[in-house]
Amino acid sequence: MAAIAAFFNTDDNGHLKAELQNLRRKGALRPSADWDSTGPDPDRSCGRCRVELGRVINRGAYCPACRLKVCKGCREYSLRTTDWVCTVCHKHM
Repeated sequence: MAAIAAFFNTDDNGHLKAELQNLRRKGALRPSADWDSTGPDPDRSCGRCRVELGRVINRGAYCPACRLKVCKGCREYSLRTTDWVCTVCHKHM
């Protein structure tokens, strides 16, 4: 029981909530339908940091969890395998 309480440490939860709020402020958690016409093209930009994706290098890939196209910098890789998820989905795990 103590291990479960340690896992759900309130300091860690507060830190994660602050990080998610920061991502929301940057617009990284907005769905692609909310993007305005003056912003980057949602099909050609990262769904998290909104950096423009290349046509050959860093074309982006779809996160297996949320299905947003993300750049290489917005991916969190598993330690044992080559599996990955985007930074926001990794924070939610």
